[in-house]
Amino acid sequence: MTLTKQRFVNINKYALWAAIIVYMYGLFGTKVIQPGIFFALAAGFFNLLHQKYFNARPRLAAHLWLLPAVIGAFTYPVLLEKQPSGQNAFYFLITLIISLIPYLLLIFGTTEEQPPKKERLKVISFRIFTQITVFMIYAVFTAYSFIYGSNVALFFWGMFHVVTVAILPFLFGRVLCGWLCPNATLQDGLFKNMTYPRPIPKLPRAIDEQSKSSAMYVSGEIDKNAPYFPFTLLLSWFPMFFCETVFDLTGDLWYPIYFMYGLFIGSLLLPWRKMCTHFCWLSSYRGIAAHGSMWRIRYNRQKCKQCKKCQAEEVCPFYIDIRNQDNEMPATCCLCFSCMEACPFEGVITFRRAPEEKARLKAIGKKAA
Repeated sequence: MTLTKQRFVNINKYALWAAIIVYMYGLFGTKVIQPGIFFALAAGFFNLLHQKYFNARPRLAAHLWLLPAVIGAFTYPVLLEKQPSGQNAFYFLITLIISLIPYLLLIFGTTEEQPPKKERLKVISFRIFTQITVFMIYAVFTAYSFIYGSNVALFFWGMFHVVTVAILPFLFGRVLCGWLCPNATLQDGLFKNMTYPRPIPKLPRAIDEQSKSSAMYVSGEIDKNAPYFPFTLLLSWFPMFFCETVFDLTGDLWYPIYFMYGLFIGSLLLPWRKMCTHFCWLSSYRGIAAHGSMWRIRYNRQKCKQCKKCQAEEVCPFYIDIRNQDNEMPATCCLCFSCMEACPFEGVITFRRAPEEKARLKAIGKKAA
């Protein structure tokens, strides 16, 4: 079988959907989960998030699907279940089927796809590893809490909020949306590759244009074009903050878990990442804090070739109009580094400002003073 790009995506996509369905059935139905299913989630996400790399190396991708089967075999007698139910063989068999079908399809498949000319940035490989690890931790904590009636999930969400509200935004801005959010991982790995027509295929123009304009900004003379933020994202924060404050929902186990599943469902209605761009209140107050973040991706405008079709803008999950920025990415940037990898020219999007940019900004600063 010839593995085209779409066929490779479909094999991993449907296997991942099967793993999610089994996980959800065990979580809300039988309250029995085989540990191997967590690694089936990881294998699916890993292949989809590294799609270009593994599409040209299907046998390597196939071996990732062996991991759930191996973990399932080693953990055969160990199930997440409140009371022994004797369903070891059943859940292990399901995990095995989910793992072996994509393994066999990929191991015996052939491909004419060539490896990408530009090597994958190490920081993106590390980001993908972090995304999948956090997603697995989230899945494990959620399963443990629902099955055993424990509130350990609250510890996860408590630490999650402390790190992503009190620390990270002031250092790295909206990095939560690119590295840590389970909904972001699900969208980047799965929803992005879903081809069904969305019930809401297009947002009203007045809302969608906020991705490309300075709807709300806090800046000085030097960075006047950079730190913008969609106004609808700010508005979405107020009702949820009110509910949390008045009803003290954050102390209840159901709230953070059902809220996250609500984001999953909401994301199915809109195009890829439009929920995150305009309506996720979790990212809104983090984004506001990001206005003063210490580190952002630098856009060296003087080196930009102003291509007719910007590859960096095409891969941006937040639809940032990169070529109209001045010298850095705005507060909506989630530091996923996809734009840096996609741009075919060196030195346009970097970690540090180019010497020419530093000199230009220094001159502007002197004039402003």
